Amino acid sequence: MKTKISPKVFQEKLTLAIGLQNSGQPDTAQALFLELLKIDPKNSAVLYSLGAIESGKKNFGPAHDYIKKLLGLSPKFAMGHLAMSIIEFNTGKFKEAVDSAKKAISIDPKLDAAKSHLETVEIVLKTQNQSGSETSPEVNALTSKGIALQTSGDNLGAKEAFLSALALDNKNFVALYTLGIISIVLGQNNEAVSYFSKAIEAHPKVGQGYHAKGKLLSDLGRYTEALDCYNEGIKVDPSHAGMYINVAALLQFLNRQKEALTVLHAASEIIPDHVMLLEGQGILLTQFKEFKLAATMFQRILDVEPQSKKANSQLMLCRAHDCEWGDYAELKTRIEQGIDDGSRICAPLTFMGISSDVNLVRKATQGYVNEKFNFNNPPLWNGEKYNHPRKRVAFISADFRIHPVGYLFISMLEKANKEEYELVGISIGINDQSDLWRRYRCAFDQYLDCQTKTNIEIARILRALEVDIVIDLSGHTEGERLDVLSHRPCPVQMTYLGFPGTLCLPFVDYLITDPRTVPPEYRHAFSEKILELEHCYLPRDNSVKPTAKALPKSEYGLPLDAFVFCSFNHNFKITPFIFRRWMDLLRNIPNSVLWLMKLTKEAQSNLLKAAAAQGISEDRIVFASRVPSLEDHLARYQHADLFLDTHPYNGHTTVGDSLLCGVPVVTQRGSSFASRVAASLLHDVGMMDNVCETEEDYYQRALFLAQHPLELAKYKVHLNQVLKSTWPRSDEDQSKEFFDTLKKIDIHS
Repeated sequence: MKTKISPKVFQEKLTLAIGLQNSGQPDTAQALFLELLKIDPKNSAVLYSLGAIESGKKNFGPAHDYIKKLLGLSPKFAMGHLAMSIIEFNTGKFKEAVDSAKKAISIDPKLDAAKSHLETVEIVLKTQNQSGSETSPEVNALTSKGIALQTSGDNLGAKEAFLSALALDNKNFVALYTLGIISIVLGQNNEAVSYFSKAIEAHPKVGQGYHAKGKLLSDLGRYTEALDCYNEGIKVDPSHAGMYINVAALLQFLNRQKEALTVLHAASEIIPDHVMLLEGQGILLTQFKEFKLAATMFQRILDVEPQSKKANSQLMLCRAHDCEWGDYAELKTRIEQGIDDGSRICAPLTFMGISSDVNLVRKATQGYVNEKFNFNNPPLWNGEKYNHPRKRVAFISADFRIHPVGYLFISMLEKANKEEYELVGISIGINDQSDLWRRYRCAFDQYLDCQTKTNIEIARILRALEVDIVIDLSGHTEGERLDVLSHRPCPVQMTYLGFPGTLCLPFVDYLITDPRTVPPEYRHAFSEKILELEHCYLPRDNSVKPTAKALPKSEYGLPLDAFVFCSFNHNFKITPFIFRRWMDLLRNIPNSVLWLMKLTKEAQSNLLKAAAAQGISEDRIVFASRVPSLEDHLARYQHADLFLDTHPYNGHTTVGDSLLCGVPVVTQRGSSFASRVAASLLHDVGMMDNVCETEEDYYQRALFLAQHPLELAKYKVHLNQVLKSTWPRSDEDQSKEFFDTLKKIDIHS
């Protein structure tokens, strides 16, 4: 007969029992758990704890019974399956242990303890199969003890157990391999390399040894040795997907993308349906702008793994770049719902292209960084106070070159007050040897090429230089190295310019923006403190002017007497909704054309098909080819009558370019950062009439201006007056405002 006590008393006793167990009093805890089991024989927490206590005492029979009963009651309890795997491992049932560990991971993919345990079990199974003999019970007991101590965080105790195992069997792979892992944790990297080398020598056909050694060599910056090690490992274990993935990642880091793609393609020939191999190929193909091929990779992932957290958004990005909108609405809904309920992950820039909801953008970014970043790195700066005569400010960017960020930022940097600030440039991107790249080299007091340095090396450089403020200029964009900041090398860490939104990273303190782009009512959706500039946060380099005289309209394929709607934004920003409105404009303004940037062949073909489906002939859409220089590109804006912005991801640099060239802009803004930048620029030039809140208002405003040439002319006159007087502001004024804003920060608070 069950003893009856109140739920409150039961919970108090359960809490006490767990506390006793965690404080190293298993016998006292066990007695209390057994008392509770009589009251509630189906309580999962009680069964799990009793199984763990018996397992810790090496009483694996009773432990197995408790955990088996637990899993019968709670089959989705991931920790229960891990506990069962540990019991099976310790009783020599290695195949069953593999299955149980995999079950735990399938239920909870973030259960790192299950992943490391599975790796250990698979290693033991593989080494036994290759050697054809079983390990002695004494060695098994010592390695099991070592694994348990390592899992509990007692690395020194684990090391002692594994060394004892090696004393009995100096070729034991598990001991050698795990000693290498422990040595890394203890900061003994040379010793770790030695252990991995011995593991390889003792078991040359076990790929995991090469995998671990290659990863360590790569982390140490010994890239050639790492690649050689991986390649040797692939020869002996060609089905080890992890080595292909790491080789490809290292080759990408070394800017050898084509080789990386070849490696992943070869791996997929051997392991056809491995999701990470397919994903790696898809991502690389997007970098080569082979979006159609990339889409096939992400579609294959969905065929293999329909519940993939990332493949839908990756597929959406490819479709967006190629303006392939067949299932756009369905994909958009699936991604937005998945972001909202936490079941899907979407790269922030991709999500900004489909949603202007600042709260959903925050959720998307948070989910993305939770998967990607380590928030537990020990800080390099621990409150030390610096007393520099000039504030040391470092800028980290992959784009100190021909790139929109490179063009925007350079002049403001060149005009910085060097009497107050010492500027450090940390370049993590390619050096394109352009004049712009040379300007950056000269603008900094110190320019450091850190492209091939590891994240921790860069962080240590920042700490050694005693940098007061470090400003990331890349955000979550290609080539970023935000993990540098995860080591907290500087007292104040900021982000600016390169990424239109919150980074959701606890080690980034401030976001530099302006009150129109991030107004007070939306600040709750930003993890950073907001540091406001008075004017639009986007700077300009005023040394770049349009060429004095553009080529005639006919040279650009534009009809001489047509009204020219222009939108030079990236093709991935064009949505089917905004394109439909553009076609409505062409339909209602008969003698008009839409002038777009030249896109991929697939994108152009798909846009022309979409236009034809809405009754618009292909000669009404003109694609602008590349011109020799930025100045020539700006000059051709004079042939545009009205710039049509995209939504939800506005044009940023392109809108600024249009205004600089005297072309009015119509935009629709939302609540997200990326959907408000054009409105901030229009505020600076006094054209808020052209900032619309809905798609219908946007369409009606553009239609009105196209139908009323005198009204449009007034805006052009206004723009010309603004351009002669207040905008863009001088490089000196922009620089002063930016650096004066940094003075608002108490660096050592």
